[in-house]
Order: sequence, then C-alpha cells, then structure tokens
Amino acid sequence: MTIDVDVGMEGYESMAEMVDDATEKGCDALVNCTGLGSSKLCNDDTLIGGRGILLHYERNCARNIDDDSMEHDAAILTEDGPWGSSTNPVYIIPRGDVNVVGGTYYEGGTETTLTDDERKRLVQNASILGIDTTAASPVGEWAGFRPVRKTAKMEIDEELSVKSGVKVLHSYGYGGSGWTVYTGVAKDSVKMLGLNKDAN
Repeated sequence: MTIDVDVGMEGYESMAEMVDDATEKGCDALVNCTGLGSSKLCNDDTLIGGRGILLHYERNCARNIDDDSMEHDAAILTEDGPWGSSTNPVYIIPRGDVNVVGGTYYEGGTETTLTDDERKRLVQNASILGIDTTAASPVGEWAGFRPVRKTAKMEIDEELSVKSGVKVLHSYGYGGSGWTVYTGVAKDSVKMLGLNKDAN
C-alpha cells in the first residue's frame, strides 16, 4: 500500500508519528524520502540545503550547432574552467518536456529566487551547451534547496522497524543528483525492503 505524506506546518512532527500513521493504514513498509524534512524528522543535523538554480528550455528548442552531434539528448556537466566551477557548475539535463540548464551549488545559500546576474549566466550556459539563445527563450526557472549530506543516507532503520513491525527505509541526502540517481535508488529500495526479489 502506498500513501502520500506531508512534512511541514500541517505534516508529521517525527518519524514515530509517521510510522504510527503507516501502521494504522495497514502498510508493511515505509520509505522516508522527505529530503530536507528529514533534518527535523530524524534529528539529522548533517543534512543541509544546497541552493540550486535552473532555467527550463523546451526540448525541441533551436540549437546553434550545425551538425548532427546533438541529434540525441544527453546530459552534459562541467565544473572545469573556463566555463564552470564546483560552486557554479555548467550543465544541461533532459527532463520530461524540457532541458534544464544550471546552475549553482551553494551549501547554506538562502536566496529563494534567481538574481538578474544568475539568470544572465544561465542563458550564457545554455548557449555554451548548444541552445540557440537568440531563437529560444526560457519557458521556466527554478531556485531551491537540495537536500545535501556528506554521504546520502539509504538504510533500513532497524530500531523503528523492529519496534513497529513496519519496515522503515531512510533514503535522502542526494543533493543535486536526485534526478540522475532516482531509478537506481528506487530499485535498490525495493530490494532492501524485500518487496520484489527479482527487481533489477
């Protein structure tokens, strides 16, 4: 059984409360993937927000490379000069109907919107990565905080699991890699919870 959970003003105050709710609903497993909410729910003071910024361009946007080298979508990232750095990486990732262009990686950053200078830099990144920015404009933008941990946490909570009879798996702290690792994380979660022994 799957249930949606909410962490925040009207949401859960602790993992124990979340597990109690799962038990009441007849769940035999619960995956805690609450991201930054795990800081509160698990008293995890190693979890911090890593500020990221993105511009969205349509997947079929004009490209400024006059050959077939970009015929197939690909994720591209560089943190090397002269284009990027560890705090200002340059990347493009196909995601659904858009290509996302980034970005920043500021641990502890607090700005919730893009600045004009950041927006200008992202447009420059888009051009570097093959988008014809003279013919294509962004269709959206995002600024937010990714759940960052020195090491992502993916483990069964033995104490809660034994105590409640509900198998509890913590899975959070992937930072800006969530979109790129989620398929593997989901498959590993299924295996760790023993829900499908043949999952691959």
